[in-house]
Amino acid sequence: MEIERTVKMKKVMTHVNYLDPDTNESRKGNLVIEKGRIAGFTTELITEADVTIDGKGYWVMPGFIDLHVHFREPGQEDKETLATGAAAAVAGGYTTVVCMPNTQPPLDNGLVLMDMMRRASQLPCNTLFMGAVTRGLKGTEKVDFREYRGTSVVGVTDDGLPVADAAIMVAALQQAREEKLLVANHCEEVSLMFDRSVNRGPASRAYELQGVPGLAEELMVQRDLYLARATNCPVHLQHISTAGSVEMIRQAKAEGVPVTAEATPHHFSLTEYRVMTRGTMAKMSPPLRSEHDMKAVAKGLADGTLDCIATDHAPHTLEDKEKDLVDAANGVVGLETSFAASLTHLVEAGYMKLPRLVECLSTRPAEMLGLKNKGTLHQGADADLVLVDLRTRRPVDSSTFASKGRNTPFDRIALRGCVHMTLRQGEVVYTSFRENDQHKQQP
Repeated sequence: MEIERTVKMKKVMTHVNYLDPDTNESRKGNLVIEKGRIAGFTTELITEADVTIDGKGYWVMPGFIDLHVHFREPGQEDKETLATGAAAAVAGGYTTVVCMPNTQPPLDNGLVLMDMMRRASQLPCNTLFMGAVTRGLKGTEKVDFREYRGTSVVGVTDDGLPVADAAIMVAALQQAREEKLLVANHCEEVSLMFDRSVNRGPASRAYELQGVPGLAEELMVQRDLYLARATNCPVHLQHISTAGSVEMIRQAKAEGVPVTAEATPHHFSLTEYRVMTRGTMAKMSPPLRSEHDMKAVAKGLADGTLDCIATDHAPHTLEDKEKDLVDAANGVVGLETSFAASLTHLVEAGYMKLPRLVECLSTRPAEMLGLKNKGTLHQGADADLVLVDLRTRRPVDSSTFASKGRNTPFDRIALRGCVHMTLRQGEVVYTSFRENDQHKQQP
């Protein structure tokens, strides 16, 4: 497949499958892109185009949007940089990502964020940021969120640890509403995190560890739901992992509480038993839970209780992961496996249909971030797009990752679905096709 590498005014992606943005029905046609935006779909033959991309046998979807990534820059570039993180994002079909603030130094003031915006300006994906809730992520002094004005900050969080002080959390909710920022919280009660190793259950017993009970998450979820209800200020709950949390969020939404929530691919695909076969490569916070919890998270995404899929992409060095379960770093990479893990464990497994998966990966995150021209195939939207193969099943090979991180619990596991091309504002920023390669899977 021949890909033009200079900016062109008009592109056509031919013979693609897509979901009609108005009806969500499956259709086939030609996608026209003009000046970086979607001009529409047509079944007519188009002969006058600067670039033609043969999409026969593939599906085109809105570019994926991830509310939760760790690119480690500044301060831990041995784990990941903005450049390698962005390369991993576009290889996984992500055209917009939101970086967490737990860098060194933390993203807790306007000056460091302006520097990050400068560094991110030439990346192949749209790169937004979360600012810290508290100064230095120490949990004791709330940042004045007005410092984030004029930056690419779309929300605030102390991700990695919860905002434990309820008074600070209330103040954060109230000011964030004024500043139109999303407040996201890592939901774990600190006093119940214990050795912060694995789930309290079969895995902790096998390794003779204290483990982290589901109660640790559920108590903080309950607190944040109560605060959101009492203040009528929106709250976003990160990486939900237990059945109890899902049910509390479901009830809160039914009562009109302004809450949104995310789930990661590893929490709806894997259980704590994966730790017994993959060790620290399956260690993250919150930990992998029971099969009951895993299924509840999948069902929560399917019925809209949980709003979106977020990877919590957290690269670490091999040295970080070669320690024992207590001392090893928490976190796994996820950008390059997210689509395949989601297609396999949500759609193929029967929890949801393809349109709901697109909502979880693209449409709903765009709505939550207020990105009006992204996450959709509607005419006039930004041509942030991903071309995917829904049929091919192949094992994950972490040695091929664009990310510096190789810490994945999916390595060598066969997953269905492949990303073949990613476009940002109509320009190809990733492709798995070789120049002049005409070998394509036929429908």
